[in-house]
Amino acid sequence: MKKLNREPLSTSTMAFLDERTQQVRTAADPKREAQHLWKLQDKKAFEEVRATLESMATGRQRCMYCEDSAATDIEHFWPKSRFPERAFSWTNYLLARSGCNSNYKREQFPLDGSGVPLLIDPTVEEPREHLVLSVRTGKYRPRTIEGRESPKGEKSIEVFGLGRDILEKGRQDAWNTLPALLLRYDDLCSRRDWVRAIETQRTLCRFPFASVFVWFLDIASGPYAATFIDERCLSVLDKYPDIRGWL
Repeated sequence: MKKLNREPLSTSTMAFLDERTQQVRTAADPKREAQHLWKLQDKKAFEEVRATLESMATGRQRCMYCEDSAATDIEHFWPKSRFPERAFSWTNYLLARSGCNSNYKREQFPLDGSGVPLLIDPTVEEPREHLVLSVRTGKYRPRTIEGRESPKGEKSIEVFGLGRDILEKGRQDAWNTLPALLLRYDDLCSRRDWVRAIETQRTLCRFPFASVFVWFLDIASGPYAATFIDERCLSVLDKYPDIRGWL
């Protein structure tokens, strides 16, 4: 998972969502009203909602949970079946693939004793505060904080299905592909082949598992960089500091 920045919606679309929220809150049966109104989505407003979520997503509109497949669903982070008053809240929308949404998260939404979600919302918090990536295995594990595993890291891995073998292999592939793309970029720039250099940059930025690139850059800045990253790639990052701002 990667930290994402939530973008603003137009005034008209926000007004539409606020109106729907008020209808749900004042209904005799808020859950039933939310389900009913969700089926009556205003086409123009939700076209903007989807388009904005797509622009927020990484790569080629990747799922905000798994980062592997293209996202298909407007997902309610707080499930609308349990929290109908949030059914039309812009800050409650993420973009997810149907498999992650329907087969893994479903209606699961663990809370702590204070009612705070035990799942990571990538538009609100930095996932790396709760997750650690093993670059050799592609596995996520909960970050240890003050001698204890992060409950958000643990629950997010479980509920979002981040420990699936196919995702771990995908993160491994992303880690192994990054050096080749960076070295190719350096070679093309050295030969002043700007068109293909830009194409290579775009390929890297569209690649699945964008968070792996974020981890790559973090490790490259750390004291053990040479242990995990080819020195030629470290030289490329020093030579082109703008690479750190690509994502």
